[in-house]
Amino acid sequence: MNGAADLGRATLVTEPAPEFATASRAVVDPARDAPATTTAPPPIVTTTTKPKRTSVQTTGGRERSVGSLLWYRFVQYLCATLTMVIFRWRATGQHNMPGSGGVLLVCNHLSFLDVFLVGMPLRRPLNYVARSTLFVLGLGALIRSVGGFPIQREGMGASGMKETLRRLRGGGIVTLFPEGTRSPDGQLGPLKAGIAVLVARAGVPIVPAGLAGTFEVLPRSRLIPVFHPIRIHYGPPIFPEELAGLDTSAITELIHHRMQESCSEAKRGLIGDMS
Repeated sequence: MNGAADLGRATLVTEPAPEFATASRAVVDPARDAPATTTAPPPIVTTTTKPKRTSVQTTGGRERSVGSLLWYRFVQYLCATLTMVIFRWRATGQHNMPGSGGVLLVCNHLSFLDVFLVGMPLRRPLNYVARSTLFVLGLGALIRSVGGFPIQREGMGASGMKETLRRLRGGGIVTLFPEGTRSPDGQLGPLKAGIAVLVARAGVPIVPAGLAGTFEVLPRSRLIPVFHPIRIHYGPPIFPEELAGLDTSAITELIHHRMQESCSEAKRGLIGDMS
């Protein structure tokens, strides 16, 4: 699922008027006897102001145009409305998402629906990491239109890492499913080792999110979705200071633990919704 030109200051320096000629008369009339002087007109200062771009949101090194944001909102609200009617989804913990700056949003991966659901309750638009095989014909254009960009299925790779960091450092939210694939049993699996390297280089807050119910709706073994309520929970962010001094395995373990807490909170909410 976005400068004004500096204006130079012109300073007009006025030279002192020449001394009035002294006449032999006792009384001198300056207006009559002063020599004629010519005063140059003040310099004309011209400024060129570049037209401002119509933009409203920064998304990783580039501005998201009004049209692009409107399209994102349209897709967001359409998906939110449809899934609310069909699946009665609910979300908690949205206040844990920082209001500005780069953020890495990490979420468990249960279904193809996850990528549409994880951004629906949030006010800030998301950038999505998606495997390169999905970027074909119209589907690829749709994914890019809502902030998606490709990475290799085997791993993020140099180009994927560079683009992710660019968007994070540009103040955007980048969504990752660090398990690397959909869960075969509905449980949170091990995380890819590359997540720790990305986190260490990015230096931005990490928000762990948990989804519950999408595995029952559309698991990897099913082609047609079925009705089932859905819950999303956003946990407290992990700030870079919490990761200082940790090695890659400890970073990965901490992120996994916090993701598990968010998944458990989502499951508890789901049980309450179904009771």
